Amino acid sequence: MHKLFKMPFFIVPCMFLACTSILHADDDTYDLWYTILMSGQPSGYSHQSSQRTAGGNLLLQTQTQITIARQAIKITIQMDTTFQESADGKPLRGSLTQTLGTMKMIQKYTFNEDGSISMTSEQNGQVIKQELPKPTQKWLTPTQSQKYVLDQLAKGQKEISFVTIEPASGPQPITIKMKYIGQETVQVIGKVVPAMQWEMTTSLMPGMITRAWTNDKIIPIKTSMTPMPGMEMDVLLSDKNLATQQVNPPELLISTMIHPNKPLPNPRSLKQATYELIIKPSAAGEPKVLRDSFIQTGSQRVKWIDDYHVQITVNVKSQAIKGEAKPDAKYLKATPVLNHQDPQIKQAIIRALGNQWDQIPTMERAVKLCHFVNGEIKSKDLSVGFASASEVIRTRQGDCSEHGVLLAAMLRGVAIPSRVVSGLIYVDEFLGQKNIFGYHMWSQAWIDGQWVDLDATLLNVFDAAHIAMVASSTGQGQTLNDMVKLTPLIGRLSINVLSVR
Repeated sequence: MHKLFKMPFFIVPCMFLACTSILHADDDTYDLWYTILMSGQPSGYSHQSSQRTAGGNLLLQTQTQITIARQAIKITIQMDTTFQESADGKPLRGSLTQTLGTMKMIQKYTFNEDGSISMTSEQNGQVIKQELPKPTQKWLTPTQSQKYVLDQLAKGQKEISFVTIEPASGPQPITIKMKYIGQETVQVIGKVVPAMQWEMTTSLMPGMITRAWTNDKIIPIKTSMTPMPGMEMDVLLSDKNLATQQVNPPELLISTMIHPNKPLPNPRSLKQATYELIIKPSAAGEPKVLRDSFIQTGSQRVKWIDDYHVQITVNVKSQAIKGEAKPDAKYLKATPVLNHQDPQIKQAIIRALGNQWDQIPTMERAVKLCHFVNGEIKSKDLSVGFASASEVIRTRQGDCSEHGVLLAAMLRGVAIPSRVVSGLIYVDEFLGQKNIFGYHMWSQAWIDGQWVDLDATLLNVFDAAHIAMVASSTGQGQTLNDMVKLTPLIGRLSINVLSVR
């Protein structure tokens, strides 16, 4: 099994930045360093600065780096953002540079006069251009957000809500809600200091409460969140030397594995299975589990018994869901994650299927690509963060998500709508743990009026020991928004096997 545990950590920096981007002094220039702790252990840093350019514009920059441990392997994820606005608060441009694998992905966007957004994504010299419509919500720039919060405080408001754009989550508006709790002392950099305590929520993660402590100028002193049970994340005001100290992140991979009530016989040959999933209720301040956290697919039927019990039946002899609409054009488009226009991916398609691939029946075409990807990725390990298809075709390295994105991109390259799916897979043994479900990613292709599962990590393509949870087209802004639905379930699930055959 190839583990997908990295996904929540790719989301966490975005959630942290979204909740703290508006917490800065009324002086609009600053240079701040923060230490990031996971489960009390140093795991990274965030550096946030703001300065005036020669032309008088305000340039905000952040660099957030988090290291995660997957068994004995450490993976470092880095996200660098910029946001530039004019002296009078007009949005000009922004950028996001992600290093989730071995190659950087750079997204740049420009705010046009009519409110629309022009965006380019670049990796390995391949560029994708997109024109995004004007956001339907009225939103505030980061500096406008700061001024709005300070103004509301001066008016005696204790609950403050606004819409902003945070570059780490892309150029789509998010809603931030802040609630003033009271005064409290906080220990940071060896000192005890008075602070204002806040509870904050963001539309990126419904129900998750971020606790923040600031000074009277609204500079963050400490920020705490619980993205998933058993994982506390603290961000503390620091200095450069302390923030960039050697990291020692906790190992959290094994703790996410789920031991069902009984083992599955011959899981790779399993044709049909019914499971009962029991969800532990969310504690106060933890993200809520949404009912669209488990998807209906051609092979999977989902029946909610109540908010905490779900019955799922998986049958490899998939059948179309009555009334399900044909996927729209976004499932065929090139995206930064699934760039099937990349010349090396085009060449790989020819190697897999030949020049006359359009003469091959659709299902046969998809299965051949699935087997090709399985053989193409030579180094199957846990050392990659989250690579795009363009990166995978060059490095030929990765785990389940790398198999999933490469296959999905190649499917789009042969005119088959595709998406990536995150969920669970059962294995007899992994990392010393026996008879467990672990988090996993695979691909789905739209064939003959239904979504067909294709798992490129397996030679037998697919079996009923999979449970699909969320799917993503990987379109602009969708990867984060889709995958965030997975996070509230991690650490809260138990599984009863009801029947197998």
